[in-house]
Amino acid sequence: MPEVRLGLDATLSIDGAEIKNCKDLTVTLEKAEADASTRDNNGWRATVGTLKDASIEFTVLNKDGDTAFALLQGLFMSGDPTDVAISDAGGTLTLTCEVMNFTINQQLEEVISADVTLKPTQAASGAGLNIGSTP
Repeated sequence: MPEVRLGLDATLSIDGAEIKNCKDLTVTLEKAEADASTRDNNGWRATVGTLKDASIEFTVLNKDGDTAFALLQGLFMSGDPTDVAISDAGGTLTLTCEVMNFTINQQLEEVISADVTLKPTQAASGAGLNIGSTP
């Protein structure tokens, strides 16, 4: 078994359905910061993390017979929240997200594709970590 994990072995699922028509997925996890500095910090600024933020960005191809392109475009247009799971050999990140960006690319010498951005959103149901459940 290799010592590294390949991106092609990772998975993206939306509402329980694996999206195989996906390339170059990037997950960015960040925290906002609050200044917790006091005179008791020996001259060092003290910072604590506050709200977490996530951004899931990937490209999906517009392929005949594949429903991923239309599904994601429909989710963008409706604004409906969707359960998202990103897995690799190290575990799974689950969030309830909204499609915040759906940019269609029509370059002359490339396959028609869309750049998609998902971000956590409020949801009354679902299994995302951002609504208090565990995977």
